Amino acid sequence: MAAVNSHNDSKTAANITNMLQSVTLTEDVFPPEIIFDILVRLPVKSLQRFRAACKLWNEMISSDRKFAKEQLRRATATITATAGRDCNRLIKYTHSYPGEPITSFMRDYSLRSLASSPGNLAGTYSEPNGPLVEGDWMHFDGDSCHGLLLLNVETAEDSLVLWNPSTGKFRTLPPIKEHPMQSCSVHTGFGYDSSTDTYKVVDVSHHGGVSIAMAHTVGTDSSWRLVPNFPNGSPRGCTKFVSGSLHWLLIQNKVTEFGEYLDYYVVVSMDMGKETFEEMVVPEKIIGDLELAVLNDWLCIVGRGSMICDVWVMKEYGNAESLTKLFSIPYQETNPPSRPSYSVMDTVSDDEILLYNKTGFVVYNHKNQTFRVPALQEFRGLSDFRVYTESLVSP
Repeated sequence: MAAVNSHNDSKTAANITNMLQSVTLTEDVFPPEIIFDILVRLPVKSLQRFRAACKLWNEMISSDRKFAKEQLRRATATITATAGRDCNRLIKYTHSYPGEPITSFMRDYSLRSLASSPGNLAGTYSEPNGPLVEGDWMHFDGDSCHGLLLLNVETAEDSLVLWNPSTGKFRTLPPIKEHPMQSCSVHTGFGYDSSTDTYKVVDVSHHGGVSIAMAHTVGTDSSWRLVPNFPNGSPRGCTKFVSGSLHWLLIQNKVTEFGEYLDYYVVVSMDMGKETFEEMVVPEKIIGDLELAVLNDWLCIVGRGSMICDVWVMKEYGNAESLTKLFSIPYQETNPPSRPSYSVMDTVSDDEILLYNKTGFVVYNHKNQTFRVPALQEFRGLSDFRVYTESLVSP
């Protein structure tokens, strides 16, 4: 039934778009609350075009936080059986190798196109406006949240930039002036604090078995502050935001009764409102090289074994015993042979998942266990990528 409803929602949005192209809704015709209710049903790309219709529309679409939040809520609730979330997109950044002429490219693809088109998608991309200039090298930190991406721009001074690729709006964050660790590995992420309606960026530094967390509230003049009691351990992979908390995967160790050190995985969550941490030991049934993922707003753990990848989903958030194997991804023969080190990106349809491995992107159908390789436009160089949701949310 959800697929039918979302299909009807898509047709409704298309009909509204066609109508608005031929008529201007002003306060003289309809009150603002009616205009709000009409416009909020449209996708971001249509709304961006309609900003020029009149002052009221422009202010509502560009500046109204309530409008942006409601538009995002409606859009992410629309799930179709053939195309996943219509508003989800894959963004890929590529920079030339060191020593080669400096070039950089940003390419943006609709996940709908990955689901619906088995052919070459090289010409279907868009080039979003952003804070980067030619020659900048950057990587994404953390996962996307509400359509926002966190860029770590490695210029003369490393800077963190919160960016909405749908609108082109961005905000440069203040640097950590007095970092408690000078030489360390850093695992940064961000998420939304619903209790204060703000976004927070959290920087976790790790060195010598010790981890320190620092946080900054976006849009405030406050400097970075220490968040105490982050558990010790070695962070692995990308942070994930889900269910109001930011998550890290850590490797910890303990001494067995035989005096041997045993490594084990722990999921650490930070409540964005309380700024407190909790630990959950990953059950022993999940084996291999582990990585966190999020599918349909569920926290997942991917177990990458020697011959197969298992995707486990937490059906009841916070309950380790509710982790259930959703599906397995079989080994693909490669030349030379390599382990199936897939990263789970997002759903592109009810049965299809977008994966990434060392050779590129793969769409895997877990129902019939088939693989499909989308032909994206490729460039020689170093690359990074994320999946995000189109939104009007301002950083």
